[in-house]
Amino acid sequence: MHIGIARRLAALSTIAAFALIGCAEAEDAAEDHAPIQESGALAIADPWIKATDTEMTGVFGTIENTGDEPLRIVAADAELAGMVELHETITQSDGSSVMQEVEGGFTIPAGEELALEPGGNHIMLMDLDREILPGDEIVVTVTTADGAEHEFTAQAKEYTGAQETYAPDSEHGDHGGH
Repeated sequence: MHIGIARRLAALSTIAAFALIGCAEAEDAAEDHAPIQESGALAIADPWIKATDTEMTGVFGTIENTGDEPLRIVAADAELAGMVELHETITQSDGSSVMQEVEGGFTIPAGEELALEPGGNHIMLMDLDREILPGDEIVVTVTTADGAEHEFTAQAKEYTGAQETYAPDSEHGDHGGH
C-alpha cells in the first residue's frame, strides 16, 4: 500500500514538473513577440521586416483598427527607402501571382484587423540605401486618409518562407517571385 502512494506521488511530481516547464516555454515564446504598438485608432502587433541585401523588401505584421470608424491607410514611409508602396498580391488568369500597388490604400473596418504577410498584403520598401540585417530596427510611418501619421518600429529578421524575390531589376508594381 505504501508503494502505491509513493508511485502516485512520483507521477504527480513528474506531471507538475512538466507543467512548470510548459509554462516557462510559453512565457519565453510570448517574450519573443514584439509588443503591440499603438497610435490613435491604429495598433500593430508583431511588426517585422525581411532582412535583405537587395534594394527591396517587405514590412509585415497585423494592423488593427481599434476605433469606431473605418480606417484607411493611404501611404507609408521609411527613412532608408527611396520609395514605399502599399502592395497586394493578386493571382493572374494564368495562375501566376504578382505584386501590385493597392489602389486607394488599405481599408480596415472598425474593430477589425489587416494581416500584412509574405505573399499577401504588405508594405513594400524600394530603393533601399543600405542592406537590412537581422536585428536591425526600422521605423515605418503609415499615413491614414485623415492625414494622421502613425509610427511603428519593425525588427528585421531572416525569412525564407514563401520564397519571395524582391529583385532590384524588376519593375515596381510587379516584383516577380510571387
